[in-house]
Amino acid sequence: MRALILIAAAALSLAACSDQHATEIKEGAKAAGQDIKDAAGQIASDPDVKEAGTALKESTKEVAGDLKAAAGDAVDATKAAGEKAGDAAKDAGADAKKEVHEATADDGKK
Repeated sequence: MRALILIAAAALSLAACSDQHATEIKEGAKAAGQDIKDAAGQIASDPDVKEAGTALKESTKEVAGDLKAAAGDAVDATKAAGEKAGDAAKDAGADAKKEVHEATADDGKK
C-alpha cells in the first residue's frame, strides 16, 4: 500500500511539473512571437529600409526600360537584315534569270 501511495504521489508531482513546464513553454513562445512582431515593425518603419525599397523599385523600372529599348533595337536590326537578305535574293534571282535568258539566246544563235 505504501508503494502505491508513493507511486501516486510521484505521478501527481510529475504531472504538476509537466503542466508548469508546458505553461512556461507557451509563455516563452508567446513572448518570442511578440519580439519578432516588434522587430518586423521597426524594420518596416526604418527610413533606410524604405529608401532601399524605393531605390530598388526605381532601378527595376530603369532596367525594364533598358531591356525594352534593347529589344526594340534587336527587332529593328533583324528587320534591316531581313530586308537586305530579301534585296540580295531578288538581285541574285534577277541575275540568274538574265544569265539564263542570255544563255538561251546564245544557244539560239548557234
